[in-house]
Amino acid sequence: MAPRGMNEAIPLKKLRLYNHQRINTFKENEGLVEAIANRPGIYGPNPIAYLSLMARRPKITPGDLDEALLTDRSLVRAGAFRSSLFLLKTEDLSLYHRAYSKFLEERGMNKLVEAGFDRGRIGVFAKKLRDVNFERTKDADEILEMVLSSKERKPADDVSRQILRKLCDLGVLIRTASRGWKGNTFSYAMLSTWLEDYKLRSDQGEAARVEVTRRYFRLYGPAYPEDAAAWTGFSLEDTHRYIAQMGREAIRFKVNNMPDGLIGSRESIDGLRKDIADEFPVIFVPVWDLYSMAWSNKSRLVRDPFLPWTVDARGNTTSLVLENGRAIGVWQFRDAGEVTLEFHVFEPYMNRVNAVRMAADAFVNRLSNLVGIKNTRVLERALPQPLSERKAGAFLWPLGRESVEHPSLGTPLRSPMDRRSSTTTMRSSFLDDKSWAASERAPAS
Repeated sequence: MAPRGMNEAIPLKKLRLYNHQRINTFKENEGLVEAIANRPGIYGPNPIAYLSLMARRPKITPGDLDEALLTDRSLVRAGAFRSSLFLLKTEDLSLYHRAYSKFLEERGMNKLVEAGFDRGRIGVFAKKLRDVNFERTKDADEILEMVLSSKERKPADDVSRQILRKLCDLGVLIRTASRGWKGNTFSYAMLSTWLEDYKLRSDQGEAARVEVTRRYFRLYGPAYPEDAAAWTGFSLEDTHRYIAQMGREAIRFKVNNMPDGLIGSRESIDGLRKDIADEFPVIFVPVWDLYSMAWSNKSRLVRDPFLPWTVDARGNTTSLVLENGRAIGVWQFRDAGEVTLEFHVFEPYMNRVNAVRMAADAFVNRLSNLVGIKNTRVLERALPQPLSERKAGAFLWPLGRESVEHPSLGTPLRSPMDRRSSTTTMRSSFLDDKSWAASERAPAS
């Protein structure tokens, strides 16, 4: 069934404000768990999880998230969209597992096979853990000791991480505590013990993928089918089929200055017909934020001349300064000795520099409390070369790795979001998992 249409055209500005209001503004009476459930796509690895939440709920602390993850267990970190790691409401885990189980089974298997760990061996590991069914949480080394024979040497760190990730993807293990708000070295528990009586199923995958597509259009629509395919990780052909199965809920929208073909949910009609506030606070969202990654077509987010500084050739979006839903600049921060927030406002928005600086002053103080470092600075920086003309990973440093005071300093720097030496965070690009079958791989933004 072809989606029905909404007759009147929507101004692009109103669409952007509508999306910004729904995605980037938590309601006053909205609890943390519900806020996350209502906004599928909050990236799970640290520190992005905290930074994305802090942008929308300034007073949040790591303890708030830990309470939901570890005490109430009302949130989990698990594989979902694009087979990546996200924060999910525990009640929704079954849905996302049904939708993504076949993708999660494939993710990373090429690398594991190359290292000598085929599906059969991973299956043996899973059986060993289920037979033991340990009760207390364990760290990575303890888990590996349980599954490897006494004669086996522990595999390389990246392979070990992939084994643990696979056991989580299969629903045997679940990630529990992490080492600090920036750390992605997790402890693990048996899912069956951590979430008592919670059974993961892999059947009815088609219906689950229709529901995931529906949830995408409810939050991020009106959007193009290509946007939904890139965001979910489903093929474009399958996405069109899922849209058809949404039936009367899928509505076609016309937006001024955007090509036809936008799809939204029925509730979007009411939302877009209402008056929408046109002044929202400036916020700072991190790399791979749910808002900046929502659409492969970035025209509603940033002006075309500034795309080379906001998204790289592999679809990685950098840290953005947002005002009223539009990217008006980029930012980064350092937390060595003092917390330094650096920003640049794109030339057309230079009249907003003072507003951005005031917002940056407040934001750096929140970062200071989070990091535990008292001294803070806010610096305005010039734009370096576009991301595409710089080395891989430049999106982590949109304003350059070099310190303002010591541009020729030879000491290698790390973004607080780059923990490659000890964790899996930022090791691969947004849509770069070569283990996916070509027919299932979503097109990169």
